This record gives sequence, C-alpha cells and structure tokens, in this order.
Amino acid sequence: MPLSTRRPTTEKSRLLEELRQTAPPMRRLNTDIEAALYRRMKAQAVKEDRTLSEITRELWLEYLGKHSAE
Repeated sequence: MPLSTRRPTTEKSRLLEELRQTAPPMRRLNTDIEAALYRRMKAQAVKEDRTLSEITRELWLEYLGKHSAE
C-alpha cells in the first residue's frame, strides 16, 4: 500500500465534512432516569452491540407509531 502525501488531518476533516452533509440533522435529548435503570439499559445495549442512542430512537419511533394516529 503506497503512502499518502496528504496530511492525515486533512483527510479526516474531509471525511467529517462529508458525513455532516449526508447525515440528517440531530438534536440532543437529555432526561433524568434512575441509576439502576441506566445500568440495565447500558448492559442491554452492550449485549446487542448497539448504542443507547440507537435503542432510544427505535423506542421513540415505535411509541410514536402506536400513539400518533390517535
């Protein structure tokens, strides 16, 4: 594999900019939950090799699918 003449930071910056342009806009959601519930959620996410954000988005979409038609 030939060595690149580009600086690594330039390539990283270009890739990050491409990601920003293709990813949907995001908003941060903060909420307080019991420590025990958080530990259970985190353990489950690790078992599934997923992030809490992925699982949270899935749960909200499921919830809204059930309750938005009302």
